[in-house]
Amino acid sequence: MKFLTYQYKMFGPRAGVLTSDGSQIVDLSALLEAKAPIPDIGELLWRYEDPKNVVARALAERNSLESCTIPLKDAQLCAPVLHPSTIRDGSVFERHVVNAGNHNGVGTPANWYKWPTFYFQNTNTVLGPDAAVTRRAGSTTLDYEAEIALVIGKGGRSIPGDQVLNHIFGLTIYNDWSDRERCTAEVGFIGLHKGKDFANAFGPYIVTMDEVMDHYQEGRLTLKVDAWVNDVHTTDSLTDDAYWTIPQLVEYISQDADIVPGDIIGLGTVGTGCIYERPDQFPYLQDGDVVTITIEKLGTLRGYVSKI
Repeated sequence: MKFLTYQYKMFGPRAGVLTSDGSQIVDLSALLEAKAPIPDIGELLWRYEDPKNVVARALAERNSLESCTIPLKDAQLCAPVLHPSTIRDGSVFERHVVNAGNHNGVGTPANWYKWPTFYFQNTNTVLGPDAAVTRRAGSTTLDYEAEIALVIGKGGRSIPGDQVLNHIFGLTIYNDWSDRERCTAEVGFIGLHKGKDFANAFGPYIVTMDEVMDHYQEGRLTLKVDAWVNDVHTTDSLTDDAYWTIPQLVEYISQDADIVPGDIIGLGTVGTGCIYERPDQFPYLQDGDVVTITIEKLGTLRGYVSKI
């Protein structure tokens, strides 16, 4: 199932789910006869213990969906989770880390191989599909980062690796916009700096885990990842080189710490999933550029670099 948050005319935001043919949005507030509107998928995850099955049952029991659907083409999609409690971004793809380290001369930090490293992102800068990004003042090295993000559906603490899948609601596309010059100047290239706190884009949907399990083996996903800047194909990659597994990452993140419904955990940039790895081949982003990220099974997330 594909869950989303949308706006329609003067109403919204509202939580929804796509019909099986992908042409219509089913409004979940109407479908579930909620006493109060469900403004986004984050709220859905808080209100219902097993939201996927709750929605699936409601869809199966409904004789007609006509009164609670709108055409997808008429809606504006938002980030699926508007106000996540936390955004943690991991770094599990070895090819990206090695390429970036070779480019900037820092190399691959030895500690990267000791723990599934992660950092916290700014939850106040969440953007959805087709949003405009304004570069940091004075920046000439704006970059995209093509990532897959986990959306937590069930809270927990110190979760064992073999239980991690029970806590993941689904996956979404994540563009971790970055100002590379500032990133490198502060602490190298793995998070923890001012160069990443101005924009985080997610969407268009949260795809539930059952839809990707045929691409999941031994804790790793193998999905095709492509990105374009305008009409130039800048990323042609696979998520096949994950050094750290999804269970290892979530187990480490939740060690002595709570994760809650609606939390977002990025897996990190895929190999060649940004310009920073290959600035000799592609220029950094300019005002007016359009960045399009497509990930197998997850859809397409587009963003614009503001001219303002």
